[in-house]
Amino acid sequence: MNALLTVEDIHTYYDHSHVLQGVSLRAPSHAVTAILGRNGVGKTTLIRSIIGFTPPRSGRIVFDGRPIERLASHVIARRGIGLVPQGRRIFPSLTVRENLLIGGAPQRSGRWNLETVYALFPRLAERAANYGGQLSGGEQQMVAIGRALMANPLLLLMDEPSEGLAPLIVQELQQTMRRLKETGLAIVLVEQNLPLALSVADSASIISKGRVIFAGDPEEIRTDAQLRTQHLGI
Repeated sequence: MNALLTVEDIHTYYDHSHVLQGVSLRAPSHAVTAILGRNGVGKTTLIRSIIGFTPPRSGRIVFDGRPIERLASHVIARRGIGLVPQGRRIFPSLTVRENLLIGGAPQRSGRWNLETVYALFPRLAERAANYGGQLSGGEQQMVAIGRALMANPLLLLMDEPSEGLAPLIVQELQQTMRRLKETGLAIVLVEQNLPLALSVADSASIISKGRVIFAGDPEEIRTDAQLRTQHLGI
């Protein structure tokens, strides 16, 4: 399967701290690619490198056939990469509708608009006039996902989407990711909840100390206790 996103041997730094030390990744369309690892190993830095917040000092990032590693983050977003950030980061003083509309400007053509986002998350239609600060954690995550979808991305980066959510809401999140994959969307998922990640992932990579130490079938992670214990602490 051809990769929509290819990350090739990137090295990313925070000042003098060498965080990503030659990370490579392939993410195809119509698939969920999970990024796993302990806290502090570079998973969020990988997301930031892809979206352009913390560009790599060396290496290549190719999206939809074109290099993006030297582009500004807003240009990368317009190329078709959406972000659901860790902690959701919706605007508490804006309504649900206003938060969603921000995600659609400037808007790419495609299936996602207010009507289709509300169809995916009926609860948001009910809460459209409520402010972001009035929402539950699960509702805020729906807004964060819907906001990213409003730009009609080809690839969705999701950074710890289950963080702080109740188990029932995590199950709903699992179903949402499966439905999004069925639409043809590619998803790169950073997730600490291993059962959730493995239940939706088509492929998985484990990062340890800034390097990819495993890339392959999620079933291998599920069945290899030594791999989980050594690199995931589970």
